[in-house]
Amino acid sequence: MFTFNGIGTRIYGKREVNPADESYIATKWFTLLFFPIIPLGSYRVIKAKQTGRYPSYQMTEVRLNVKQIIVTYLAWWSVPVALIGWALIADLVSKSG
Repeated sequence: MFTFNGIGTRIYGKREVNPADESYIATKWFTLLFFPIIPLGSYRVIKAKQTGRYPSYQMTEVRLNVKQIIVTYLAWWSVPVALIGWALIADLVSKSG
């Protein structure tokens, strides 16, 4: 994954956690200003044995997790859409009165 000034790819989400190995499903996204734009794939993420200072992870591609995609879109886009809607309504009210 790589982003530069919020543009690139990132992993978002944590669904279907397997308690046995603590693996989970995450989705890789193309991002613009850190906002998820296009889902590129879902992966089962397993924390590998930590050998150094930072942990490493093994990622195995799985079928796109639609529930996670919907939740991610709602979580990231609901506030900006609500603010823009509020601003448009406030503008209309101020012009009509």
